[in-house]
Amino acid sequence: MKIKWRKLMATLAIPAAIAAGVYFYEPPAELIEYRAEAEQGDSVWSLCAKVSSDEDCMEELVYRTMQENHIEDPANLQPGQLIVIHVKEVK
Repeated sequence: MKIKWRKLMATLAIPAAIAAGVYFYEPPAELIEYRAEAEQGDSVWSLCAKVSSDEDCMEELVYRTMQENHIEDPANLQPGQLIVIHVKEVK
């Protein structure tokens, strides 16, 4: 009797785990591309702050922008330097 009960529980646990995973899955947010031209004194953070929304985590946005634009020093942008920033779409 105990073996049948365990098999039944194992059989029910797998579909329950799959259903929970499907329920809590959230597809990645669609990103919108902005292009910003740096001015004297701008940093990656200040440019990202101009186009970000409450949907964006600023730390992640700045890091991702630095990676995508191959920037090593985020505080030392050259005037006229074009920066591409991808932000989450606001719904």
